[in-house]
Amino acid sequence: MLACVFLDRDNTLIANDGDLGDPAAVELLAGAAAAVKMLADAEYTLVVVTNQGGVARGKYTEEDVKAVHLRCEELLAADAQWHEERPLITKWMSCPFHPDGSVERYRREHPWRKPEPGMLLAAAAELSLDLSKSWMVGDQPRDIEAGARAGCRTILVHADPSTRSEAAMASAADFVEGSLFEAARRILRADGRDAAPRWAQTSGARLTATPGSLEDPLVRQMIATTAGTIARNGGITLLKCVMDPSSVEIEVIGPEIVAIGLAAELRRSTNAMSGTQGLGPLWVSE
Repeated sequence: MLACVFLDRDNTLIANDGDLGDPAAVELLAGAAAAVKMLADAEYTLVVVTNQGGVARGKYTEEDVKAVHLRCEELLAADAQWHEERPLITKWMSCPFHPDGSVERYRREHPWRKPEPGMLLAAAAELSLDLSKSWMVGDQPRDIEAGARAGCRTILVHADPSTRSEAAMASAADFVEGSLFEAARRILRADGRDAAPRWAQTSGARLTATPGSLEDPLVRQMIATTAGTIARNGGITLLKCVMDPSSVEIEVIGPEIVAIGLAAELRRSTNAMSGTQGLGPLWVSE
């Protein structure tokens, strides 16, 4: 059975905050074509699963959705310089139903409408996919819930670095990444795909917080900002700085000593800042 990467469409592959039924308005997100090509080269089956309630609301038709997807395919293939006979995206799936729709034919709930996992389950049956070896990538909690309910591993795409830590803490996703490109790299690293491109070495480190010290959003923002400043000043590429209620995890490009050094400086700097505000140490002594 095949491993699949299920992809949400809007604000994962393409930029879209509203109803989109015009192929001329399709705009790929930066790095999306490269990400899709990386995954296709690593022999993942790629399936797009998208809610398209605009059909139910009478904003556009199912044929318009198909036209948008055809345009997406054209732009992805062109940007990725994809010349193989097989398509980059194996299947495009959409759910036109919505319980508050104005078009009676589509005005209802449906097992394909995320957060229901129906589209993923249908694709798995049709394409012989192993959902336990597959991933769901999307920018909304409903994408993560659909993937988890189907038995996939999940990645939340959250582009805003200023709120990524909060999104990670609130999300049930296995990982939170800043873009589809970063999500693709995460998938390749997690699965150890031999056919995947070779990327620069990455390393991580974790700081354990004192109980309750990360509850204040201002403290979390201070930590994220300080980590970014330390990385920039040290010429370090900081891939992520993710917080949960009990710890902070950082990942950098470079050997382990680089990650450990950044974590040590982050510990020192943030404890000093906390002290000036009359607060106790942020981190458990290790």
